[in-house]
Amino acid sequence: MNENNNNQDSDLQNAATSIGVGAAIGAGASAVVGGMGLAVGGTAVAITMAPVAAAGAVVGTAVYGVQKAMEEQDASVLGAAAIGAGAGAGVSAIVGGMGLAVCGSAVAVTMTPVAVAGAVLGVAGYRLYKLFGGK
Repeated sequence: MNENNNNQDSDLQNAATSIGVGAAIGAGASAVVGGMGLAVGGTAVAITMAPVAAAGAVVGTAVYGVQKAMEEQDASVLGAAAIGAGAGAGVSAIVGGMGLAVCGSAVAVTMTPVAVAGAVLGVAGYRLYKLFGGK
């Protein structure tokens, strides 16, 4: 029982480290890049450091999730990624034309990056579910 608690504590520490590193990288990227904006459906909003740091934390969680899935040989993480990718593609199809403005330039955000973001969210959510006792 004690060894199981030590493993769970180690998993929590590793997850917290991955999330923290991801958030720090996101915040650092925001500080380096500076002003960003997202345009959706004729409306544009500024993207500040907080959402970029949060996105970094999600990516950190997903990286940890992939690492643990490989260690545990847990193929169900692929299902979580596929569900997330499908949800992302659905959001892109519903919302439609999006763009990202960075450093005085703008690029279109097509369905592919939104589906990839959905896959990352799916893996991160699945890992958090497993981390906190999900079977």
